[in-house]
Amino acid sequence: MPEVRQLGTEPVCLASTRSQDTQPRCQDQASSVRRLDRGIKPADTRGDVSAATDFTHFKSVKWSPDGTTLLTDSSDHNIRTYILPPDLLDEESLPHKLSHYSILSSGEPTYATAFYPFFSLQEPSSAIFLSSVRDHPIRLTSALAPMSLATYSLVNPMTEAFITPHSMIYPPSLGGTHFLTGSDSMICLFDVSRPGNEGPVSWMPTIPSKRKQLVGGGIGMKGIISAMALNPDQGGILAAGTFSRNVGLYDSNGSGQSLGTFNVSRTEADRHIGGGGVTQLLWSPCGRYLYIAERKSDGVLVYDIRVTGQLLGWLQGRRAFTNQRMEIDLVSTAQGSSHEIWAGGTDGFMRLWQDPAYTAGGQDPGWEWRVNLSNDSVSSTVMHPTGDIAATTSGQKCLKDHAIDGSDESNRNEPNPLLDVWLLPRLNGAQD
Repeated sequence: MPEVRQLGTEPVCLASTRSQDTQPRCQDQASSVRRLDRGIKPADTRGDVSAATDFTHFKSVKWSPDGTTLLTDSSDHNIRTYILPPDLLDEESLPHKLSHYSILSSGEPTYATAFYPFFSLQEPSSAIFLSSVRDHPIRLTSALAPMSLATYSLVNPMTEAFITPHSMIYPPSLGGTHFLTGSDSMICLFDVSRPGNEGPVSWMPTIPSKRKQLVGGGIGMKGIISAMALNPDQGGILAAGTFSRNVGLYDSNGSGQSLGTFNVSRTEADRHIGGGGVTQLLWSPCGRYLYIAERKSDGVLVYDIRVTGQLLGWLQGRRAFTNQRMEIDLVSTAQGSSHEIWAGGTDGFMRLWQDPAYTAGGQDPGWEWRVNLSNDSVSSTVMHPTGDIAATTSGQKCLKDHAIDGSDESNRNEPNPLLDVWLLPRLNGAQD
């Protein structure tokens, strides 16, 4: 078992929503800051910059494709955008105080969000994103103002009830004109230019019929499509995963025929890391390997897709035994031939696995760092497009404790939602 390395050079906190008196200590690393400045120049912030945090936790965070904006979903059913300051890498003003730029409120929980693939803060018309809210149409919204630009209906033709997608992707391979949604045994393709009640341009069931006693008569996969990802090698292969622990592959960007399905339970990895339903799928940069993250799991599964359904190995030590979605991310190294998996855990750490596809069997993390001292869950660890900056969200649902003797100890478990942006040191000069 390789030793988990503690950082000789600590990550630098570039920005945070936490109050100034609780900001993490940032060491003087001016040389590292200058070396890793890759021309990140977000536009100036403007608008409402109040930063009240009266919710219990962040559920997720996403980077915009241009790396200038963070999109968060929180427990109070609000989607917030955070525009990073232009002097993000200026060591003299670290750490910056993060304040939300806009808030999109909802009466119901948000199940999925997706940025427009050609998002650019310099072109406000492209600064848009999609969100699916329970019992409502899909919304196309501006990231700069809390208003919907268009809505897209996904309605059950038998009951006329809204179907809420549990997963959604807006891939650049479709040219920004179409997006995909995943719901109960169904993948749908939407045309952005056809808003309103027209619905999707194509419905793609993952099983022939729900009436069969067997799962689709033994064909396909049944269950809520909880995660989707398109192969990056331009092959147009869509991977879709379900809460019932099935994974299916489909060609033609998800609108074609099924290439095969497999179940991730009853494997050697399941005995080591467990799992309770697919929550995220990630392709390796080469398009050969598929990483599968699950809820109630201590790791990440690694599958070789050249042989459909062949388990290559698993990443262990993730510490994610919870129903809460714990978002992970993949980043390519500067050499391009290798990559890394980053993930957070319920113990307040974020961790790194280097070259995860090159090891069969179990692989322990090669590096870890405590994000917060309160041991709150690190619900998301997502990487900036440059690969040298990470954004993390912390927090989880918590109940206030009350002492048996009647004394007031209600502040013992006060919610502490945090959004932090970190400059990451590279290990052993991996990306120098």
